[in-house]
Amino acid sequence: MSDSLAQFFSVIDAKERFVVACHIHPDGDAIGSLLAIGLTLKKLGKQVQMICSEGVPSVYHFLPCNEEIRQTITLDFNPQVLICVDCAEKDRVAIDGAIWNLPGLITVNLDHHITNTMFATLDIVYPKAAATGEVVYSLLVKGNYQIDDEIALAIYTAIATDTGFFRYDSTSAFTLEIASRLVQEYDVKPSKVAEQVHEQKSFNSIKLLGEILSKIQLTNEGKVAWVVLDQSMLSKYPVENEETESYVNYARSIDGVEIGLLFKELKPNEVKLSWRSTAAVDVSKLAAYFGGGGHARAAGCNLSGPIDQIVTKVLNFINEYYEAQK
Repeated sequence: MSDSLAQFFSVIDAKERFVVACHIHPDGDAIGSLLAIGLTLKKLGKQVQMICSEGVPSVYHFLPCNEEIRQTITLDFNPQVLICVDCAEKDRVAIDGAIWNLPGLITVNLDHHITNTMFATLDIVYPKAAATGEVVYSLLVKGNYQIDDEIALAIYTAIATDTGFFRYDSTSAFTLEIASRLVQEYDVKPSKVAEQVHEQKSFNSIKLLGEILSKIQLTNEGKVAWVVLDQSMLSKYPVENEETESYVNYARSIDGVEIGLLFKELKPNEVKLSWRSTAAVDVSKLAAYFGGGGHARAAGCNLSGPIDQIVTKVLNFINEYYEAQK
């Protein structure tokens, strides 16, 4: 057993009060991993508060105990340990920043992003894992912690959503083995998870998707597809953030496209840029140029400034990238 794992299990044994938090704009891997760790700690008799400052996206309300995830820590709770799941950077943890200043606080970083900045007291980061849910599963098995139906469903959802339901090239034989075990040994129904995540869309999200599809543009000889989702579109069709996360995949799915981009205006002068790619391009490296990161085929970054200027800047950068490849 590695030193980091031994330290992790020692912390779990020795401490009593835990906060578990995920990243801002939470996805299925974030919420699923948060629940899996939080519920495991509760089964061990620990005092636990599960935190996500933005709340749980409605698409994941089918997960058991999701209502126990709070937006803030209660004033009378004095945590000894903060466990961050699926967070590549300290600034992306969806929690009040004051917690980092608590004296004696032990911080744990459980993640799978290759761009992780190793920001915690104890970093357990497996870049080859397909999802943080895969990291969590490995920890629970190695620590001989009991997995029940609720925890199994949370882990399966984490892994399934972060692999595009096992379509992305991050999916390994071990990923499929974990999924198989969860389905065989626990009350996990893949069809139900797929239905809840992919087939339960709000009317507004479908209408907004129609506008997005009508505005996709191509550049760089059809190798790059991009689209803008601005505040005027979001005000016309109000949707939760998680409902727009898959829109970038439509740009990437166009025949011949190597890079798909979604520029989403979170508010004036603040833009979230989502990157998707084929095996031809490692978008984690491109996103890193703008201070972001992620995976080779899926990455993201946040940029400040007017959205039209950001679009021009990013497209010029990509054009320079392709020119350099010639």
